[in-house]
Amino acid sequence: MPGTRQRRTRGEGERLRAELVAAAIDLLLEPQPLPAPSLRAIARACGVAPSAVYMHFASQDALNYAVIAELFGRLRADLDAADPEAASPAERLDALLGAYLTWAENHPGAYQLLFERPDPLDTEGEGPGLDLLDRLARLLPDADPVPGTDPQARHATALRIWCAVHGVASLRIHKPSAPWAATARADARALVAGLAGLPAGT
Repeated sequence: MPGTRQRRTRGEGERLRAELVAAAIDLLLEPQPLPAPSLRAIARACGVAPSAVYMHFASQDALNYAVIAELFGRLRADLDAADPEAASPAERLDALLGAYLTWAENHPGAYQLLFERPDPLDTEGEGPGLDLLDRLARLLPDADPVPGTDPQARHATALRIWCAVHGVASLRIHKPSAPWAATARADARALVAGLAGLPAGT
């Protein structure tokens, strides 16, 4: 009878289940980019026809890049507002990382778009937002015996700090039910202290 499933012999169902899981894992070996809102969804949210979007953006990628640029601008504005410029570099670094974590907590979807998907292709070799790395590096103690002579070492340390703080921000978004024993900022302070050569209580 058409459309009727044939009964599987004993053990075949379990074997197929294992094959399905294995196939899904194989497909996940490559990174799966977080999808951005489609042009149609954005047009619908604005109450216009999809063709109207193309009057301003030539493609989905062009719109995505504009969104990413705007979100990085908003993140920078929050970091600027939280930066006590008259304070010590250690205090400014702590304030900067605290503002970063607060922004991630308050804008989880935007944070994922900025930091959990590949950079757009039309960035001419430099991903958007990498100026944040320079900002971190300027606040670090000198990473070499002769102050100021090894900017690469400072940037390497800054990138490790960013990795650590990103881990805190991302896991807080994706694993809210984990047994977090402290605040996100306290966890970040503990991780950053050793990397930046700062006391844990900074």
